[in-house]
Amino acid sequence: MAPRTVDMADRTKKRKRTVEDGTKPSKKTAIESSHGAVKVSVHQAEKWAPVVASTPGLAVPNSISFKPYTKARKNAPQRSGPSGAITTTELLLQSSAHPSLDYTAQEEGEGGNDALVKHYVGVYDPETGKVEVMEARKMVVRGVARAQQAATEGEISTNIRDLRNTLGETFGTKKARKAIASVTENAIAPAKSARLLANGGKPIKLDATSSATLAAMKDATAGMSTQLELAEAAEASKPRPKANLNATDIKDVYTPESLLDGDILGLVPVRDWQEAAKSKEEVRFSSQYVARRMQRLAEMGSDGTVKLRLLRYLLCLLDFYGAGKPDRFGNGKRVPPRSDLMKAMGNVPEPIVENIRRRFSTGSTMTKYQGDLLITHVCALACLIDNFEVDTWELKEDLKLENAQLAQYFMEIGARINPPNEAQRKSLGLDRATANQRKFAKLKLPLAFPKVKYARAGR
Repeated sequence: MAPRTVDMADRTKKRKRTVEDGTKPSKKTAIESSHGAVKVSVHQAEKWAPVVASTPGLAVPNSISFKPYTKARKNAPQRSGPSGAITTTELLLQSSAHPSLDYTAQEEGEGGNDALVKHYVGVYDPETGKVEVMEARKMVVRGVARAQQAATEGEISTNIRDLRNTLGETFGTKKARKAIASVTENAIAPAKSARLLANGGKPIKLDATSSATLAAMKDATAGMSTQLELAEAAEASKPRPKANLNATDIKDVYTPESLLDGDILGLVPVRDWQEAAKSKEEVRFSSQYVARRMQRLAEMGSDGTVKLRLLRYLLCLLDFYGAGKPDRFGNGKRVPPRSDLMKAMGNVPEPIVENIRRRFSTGSTMTKYQGDLLITHVCALACLIDNFEVDTWELKEDLKLENAQLAQYFMEIGARINPPNEAQRKSLGLDRATANQRKFAKLKLPLAFPKVKYARAGR
């Protein structure tokens, strides 16, 4: 059988598909060329070659012109291939046309992302049907702020002092390092001092470079939060009840409605406690704090009803916190099922159990944040019950915390921590040694919240 011959020009043509429904075919139609197949030729670069440049992070103006500089490449091949001068010479483009920036374009050396990738530029002539391909140089354009002025003799003379200070900071004693740090913090640059003296002590007018730098810093920091805004955000994110900072009376800072989340206060049962107190029946509690106050508040009648409801809700919080079991990671607690919670919290109405469960847990987990939020609510409720001055000893025992830990929770709601005074010591019947172990938390205006601490910037 005779071999089949195929014309290359015929193979470049594509048969146009007949479309019945009038829609446009998805494939592109081949472009007819009067010259047949496109002829490709590789042109060897002689002294100059095209440049393919990228400008990462820059917007180079079109008016900037570059000056070329060439030098012989290190370890260049002895015989140049089709690349010509690209393999034997290295190109550098530099421009100082910008008022405050110097632009430099360099080829990516060994180790770059595209070190082994070659780039080509092709020029197609539609009249002759020819494409001339030439290898191009891959370059990266970067810009740096122009130096304001050259170093003076006075600045050069400080190099020895700088070296001595560096040696002292590395191997010197603590006193020596402190002295060097003090000198460094209070030093004035010699060049700046000289310019100030020459200008009569008046502020120096900024040059173009300084102005451009400050303008860039202003744009970059325009959306940044101020220190006051950061402090307010940090305060708002702390695990503590929301306080009315505009209140003029201490009783309006934390109110029963804000601490008990709406209408829950009216659902808290107290009739059984009032009847037990009236008939002098003994009631056992899981909390020393509640046991010491229930009888007194129940005997106050209608005047003590609100505080008695707050005390019952505080007991529910303590029982809810005590019913949780620490998780294996130590970051929170596991909340028991609803039926077990009802028993642990003294069979209070279910809406109260769900209210506490929703506010201070997520599903079956109480996080560290939610646990801290619950304890700060307990501290605020205790302040309302005890007329804004609380003996923290019973709550410390109920929550199984140290004095310092519970004192920190009270300080988070704005209270001040002090040892008992002489009158309080005598009313408690304690000697001086025992009284030194007790702490009193007092809530008064203005509130004293712990200040937000910021990390000191490293030198």
